[in-house]
Amino acid sequence: MRRQRIISFLAFLALLAACQKQDPPPPLLSPSGSGSSSIPQPGPSPETPSPGDFYLPVLQTTDIHGHITYADNNVHYRLAYIADKADDLRGADRSRLVLVDGGDLYQGASISNMLDGWPIYVSIDRMGYDAVALGNHEFDWGVENLVEEDATLPAYEWQGKQYPGDVPVVCANLYQDGKRVSFTKDYVIVEKSAINARGEVVPVKIGIVGFAVNYGGSIMTSKFKGQGYTIRADYSIVNRMAQELESSGACDATLMLVHGDAADVAPQLGKDSPIDLVLGGHSHVSRVGTTNWGLAYLQGGRYCEHYATGRLVFQVDASGKTTFKAIDKMVMGEVYAYRDLAKFSSELSAEIVAVSDEALSRTEQARQDVLGYIGVGATTYSLDGSGGRSSAMANWMCDLLRRAGNADIAFVNSGGIRTTFPLNGQSRRNISVANVYDMFPFDNNIYVYHLTYEELLTVFKYALTAGGQALFSCEVGVDCYYEGSRVKKLSKDGVILYENGSWKEDWASRTVTLVASEYLATTERTDYSTGIPNPLLGWNSTDRLISSSQVDNDAVVRVLRAESAESGGLLYIDLHPYFHQ
Repeated sequence: MRRQRIISFLAFLALLAACQKQDPPPPLLSPSGSGSSSIPQPGPSPETPSPGDFYLPVLQTTDIHGHITYADNNVHYRLAYIADKADDLRGADRSRLVLVDGGDLYQGASISNMLDGWPIYVSIDRMGYDAVALGNHEFDWGVENLVEEDATLPAYEWQGKQYPGDVPVVCANLYQDGKRVSFTKDYVIVEKSAINARGEVVPVKIGIVGFAVNYGGSIMTSKFKGQGYTIRADYSIVNRMAQELESSGACDATLMLVHGDAADVAPQLGKDSPIDLVLGGHSHVSRVGTTNWGLAYLQGGRYCEHYATGRLVFQVDASGKTTFKAIDKMVMGEVYAYRDLAKFSSELSAEIVAVSDEALSRTEQARQDVLGYIGVGATTYSLDGSGGRSSAMANWMCDLLRRAGNADIAFVNSGGIRTTFPLNGQSRRNISVANVYDMFPFDNNIYVYHLTYEELLTVFKYALTAGGQALFSCEVGVDCYYEGSRVKKLSKDGVILYENGSWKEDWASRTVTLVASEYLATTERTDYSTGIPNPLLGWNSTDRLISSSQVDNDAVVRVLRAESAESGGLLYIDLHPYFHQ
């Protein structure tokens, strides 16, 4: 496993485990669809249930990215809130809910980053998830560290006991060296109970087929392509599996759990697809909808800010035969920031609160280790004139990498900017070690290059293409004046280096030091319209690459400690827009 960074384990508070929920709120969905607070409780079912409709709720989360909690002036128990809503739907019987996640579970919030994902995979198992998809960020720390050989989440210790971590990881289209990997399942079949308004129950079997869009370009090469992994984005794989499961009678309904935008994926299945519901992720948006021929899809947002719910409707005929009928009551649930606090214990799962508090305890020292303070908000609001390519947060991250690599210029990608630190009306804000792991959650190595300015110009030309902009989104160190995809001028400290296709003096041959994260430095993403490849890739096997051993978050902590010691604690944020439109 990736090395643990957190300093000490505090004793778990047994009092929390003893907490009991009081007066649960009305359920988000009742089996009858009425939204009433009275969920019919199953009693002894007759040998042949009454004809009519039976209901089975579905709840999906996705792209949690470690956000089990969120803290401002209070601790917000986001995942514990969602766990409580899952319990509202199913009561004490876990067979009365399908509970799944669309992938990207761990990296993003320091409470998870510093504990190698422990609080997330413990919570997912304790909540009784039926399956999780394999997200692209599951590869960041090495997928082998986050998935067991039997295609389940990691085993763990909780309250003095060992648990195997039984939640299946599903992905039917991931290959290594041309062969299907053994550490994900193609699908799982879960046995559930659908219930009618009279409390009668019928058993149903739900197939959950896993899939991934071709997200290989979103993963560091050393962790994906370099390990021989490939994704076959062939939707016939899903349709074929679903058809076999349903035609054989193994399943009464089949769901697709995909790390990919549900609204984009569902149409790819085609009008004849046997899939009954698509549950997506990856794009960090909330989705509730259907294709123009009626295939339903859901996607539960990101960061435990939302979750998606719906109901599978089954029909029992006079002979007692059960068949799938429809999806209804599709809803996007919100985690209300004013209701996910400890004082609203009836809205929270006591066990997931306990896991969250244990994680908070283990990371307390890093959260209290203040490196310094900022006097301007580190936000992602666009700086004037940059065309959306410069912001306080992007500049700060670039500058920290630049200083860590002792470089002249640094780039970051917009997708790697995962947090902000606004002042919220205050004059200053402290920055802790934990905040650095919020800023740099992926443990990227820092790649440092020694280039000529003419070679640097190729980086800027690539950065202005549609393909390159996704990687080289923001920078500090050199002013780049651009129009569309054309570099008009480069200048540094007010001195013009290049303008309208011509170099000034001997700047083309002078040297410059550039720093970028491993993700930028190793990702293959050729711009389709121009054919320009990522130029850093060609330099990785040459003497232009001078170092790649520092890990970004550890290096940035060192930089900020040194800066704070010299400045009396004030941490500098550059507000100059280095891109100029």
